[in-house]
Amino acid sequence: MIKVGKKTIIRNLERKDIDNMMQWGKHDDSIFLHYNFPDLTERERDIWYDVKAKKFGRKCFVVENMKGEIIGYISLRDIKFFRRKSELGIVFDPKVINQGYGTDALCNFLELYFNRLRMKILTLKVAKFNKRAIRCYKKCGFKIINETLEEFQDQDMDEDLKNYIVQNYTDFKLIKGKLMTKYYYMKITKKKFVIHKEKKELLITL
Repeated sequence: MIKVGKKTIIRNLERKDIDNMMQWGKHDDSIFLHYNFPDLTERERDIWYDVKAKKFGRKCFVVENMKGEIIGYISLRDIKFFRRKSELGIVFDPKVINQGYGTDALCNFLELYFNRLRMKILTLKVAKFNKRAIRCYKKCGFKIINETLEEFQDQDMDEDLKNYIVQNYTDFKLIKGKLMTKYYYMKITKKKFVIHKEKKELLITL
């Protein structure tokens, strides 16, 4: 399954793609470290592929630029086939961030998701501090439906680093030794996607 956009191509994940992802750059900011693609052994890469691509209720797609370079991946989890809904995950090579690939890839993927996969609802969870990602989601038509305070994904850091993050990032708190941060839950439906797309096309023609 392939979907071509203006700057990106979406296709199904293959096992060999994971070897290429191992060459991606790394985030330096401490609050984004858990977005780095992990250093995996060959066996661990096999397992990662099986979980992302073969496990029931999951699907995974890679994002390529027009040179055929793998620059990101988009995953679906908790797929409810009867209700036609799932949850989105999206990760990009830090080396290509802020080049417009994220918005193009996501809008491109939504076309595939709603029209070719015939799904009806897509949700996601994003950290409130991730302003860049939130802007991308809003550009593609997602709306915020809830805000929560939850455990930060990366709890393995030492206490000094946790304290540094709390002191320097307003969306974080330290509660009983747990690093907490605010998350947005966002959602888009097929109907809202169609309306959003029509509005964008109208603005282009005006």
